[in-house]
Amino acid sequence: MFKRKHAEIAAVMLACAAVAILTAPTTAQTKFLEKVRKHYQLDKTNGKCELCHEVKPKEEPSRKNLNKYGIAIQQDAKMKPLLGKDDKYPFTAADLDVVKDAAVKIESLDSDGDGASNKEELDLGTIPGDPKSIPEKRALEKYRKANPPKAAEPAMKK
Repeated sequence: MFKRKHAEIAAVMLACAAVAILTAPTTAQTKFLEKVRKHYQLDKTNGKCELCHEVKPKEEPSRKNLNKYGIAIQQDAKMKPLLGKDDKYPFTAADLDVVKDAAVKIESLDSDGDGASNKEELDLGTIPGDPKSIPEKRALEKYRKANPPKAAEPAMKK
């Protein structure tokens, strides 16, 4: 009787641990965010998980809730070997440069279709993957006058 009781308690504890592990949210790549945040000198306005994720209340960032900007970064062919690793993975400086380079490659795009390029949004403090996060019209015009596109840059695409 005593052994059976301990076995039942152990089984319940094991089941609870398994449920906790299996239902734990997937951790977003904070090292990726830190690299992009540092490169673009982002603040807490747009340098947070929502930069690449559509996070809803009581939801953690994961590959399942990437916004259009996050998807565009992830689609870079060089990103493929880095995907699926958790925050405990020892990313190298070269790995993190791949993330930064993927973001730089899509600067001229307008991932969320709001009329401002990803670079404009990053520089003006809005989120390039959120169509509701739009730079103020006057600030965008001023930015564009101060930063005209280079001749080699393609026109902004969606």
